[in-house]
Amino acid sequence: MRFTPLAASALIPALLLTAAVARAQPLQVPGLAAPSADQAEVLSAEQAFVLQRPLLSINDGDTRKLALAWNIAPGYYLYRDQIRITDAQGLSLGPEVPVGESLTDPFFGRVQVFHQRLEVQARLPEHSSQWPLQVHWQGCAHLGVCYQPQQATVTALQLGLDQPPAPADRAEPDRPLLPTLGRWLALPPSLSLGPLVLPTMALATLLALFVGQWWAAGRQRRSGQPVEAVLLQAAAAGLIAARLAYVARWWQQYLAELPSGLLQIMDIRDGGWNLWAGLLAALLWTLWFGRHSRGLRRSALQALAAAALILVAAKALLTLPEPQKTALPNMAFVNAAAQTVDLRSHAGQPLVINLWASWCPPCRREMPALAQAQKEHPEIRFVWINQGEDAAAVMRYLQTMALPPEQVLLDPQQRAGQHWQQRGLPSTFFYDARGRLQGMRMGELSRASLAEQLRLLESPPTR
Repeated sequence: MRFTPLAASALIPALLLTAAVARAQPLQVPGLAAPSADQAEVLSAEQAFVLQRPLLSINDGDTRKLALAWNIAPGYYLYRDQIRITDAQGLSLGPEVPVGESLTDPFFGRVQVFHQRLEVQARLPEHSSQWPLQVHWQGCAHLGVCYQPQQATVTALQLGLDQPPAPADRAEPDRPLLPTLGRWLALPPSLSLGPLVLPTMALATLLALFVGQWWAAGRQRRSGQPVEAVLLQAAAAGLIAARLAYVARWWQQYLAELPSGLLQIMDIRDGGWNLWAGLLAALLWTLWFGRHSRGLRRSALQALAAAALILVAAKALLTLPEPQKTALPNMAFVNAAAQTVDLRSHAGQPLVINLWASWCPPCRREMPALAQAQKEHPEIRFVWINQGEDAAAVMRYLQTMALPPEQVLLDPQQRAGQHWQQRGLPSTFFYDARGRLQGMRMGELSRASLAEQLRLLESPPTR
């Protein structure tokens, strides 16, 4: 069939669906035995660590602060290093945490912990845009069970504070106010068609070819000239030119993996296309073959214009930002080194977030390219968030793929996938140093397509 290569490229991501959602339960420490039947029943995190109602504390000099307290059940303890209080932008409010008791913990090593009760204070935000606040904590039981990080929200109303609206002249510069129409028109990087998840530009290309051929068929019936053949030849020339222009732009990345790099040039699953080079080649082909017939040239150019309009419109709509989804999410996970990592703790440096699973072949194929990019770009932080698998499965995979364990996060409940509304794996998100989403790629990344996305993060953040 004439569209087989393109259709195959578009259908590849449909095979990359996520694993089933794992049951929510306390995270068992790797290597530790579960409590035996004759041991006391393990409490839930909410029962073991009870956060009291937040209060407003007034110190000497009329300084107002947020006061928090936890009641800790006997046989359980909270980690001092895991107590964090952040504002709505993810910035720390500098909580005043007392010195804890020293403990050699099987999960985190030598740490400071608190038993029975913990009281903490923190400064209040200066601006209403910093509310609500997020409180984070994590604890374990002496039985050898460690819980996932917990969090709670504190609002100004809970403290009896008035929360005036933010002044109009203090609108956040990194959240542009788009017209309502623009928000509705913004296209996502991928679209779901039943069980299939397909790249938006692949669907736009198929639609453009269909509309162009429909237009050409109508003109051909009227004029009797081979308009369809000219358009098909122009489309083929455009696709070849779009791919070759992309390869020429990123030739160093392809040559860096010889001899497999030569095969990757033909592997269009990485989504490497140069739209403008393809449209220019298609235009020149149409003009050349229609040079002897004005009617043929005009009809073919009209069909080509209809197809090009769809492609350019789709490309433009894909670049429209989605204000409600551009900010880096306020999420915390446990990593493979048994540490709690908050995504917003990486504020101030570019961040690449990769959603993956060990059962996903494209995820495994692209992993060496991502690992190598982390070595070549230490100024960019790469984070791999596993979707839907338990810690044992992730640890087994890390024995075959050398990834920094502190950068591999566990997400058995697939909260990250739900936030980004991604059902296809792998999915990779590119955030700049200010925590703004600059690019997204669903599907396998090659060294070239990864380098293309990383270029979006090279420019320093504007103030």
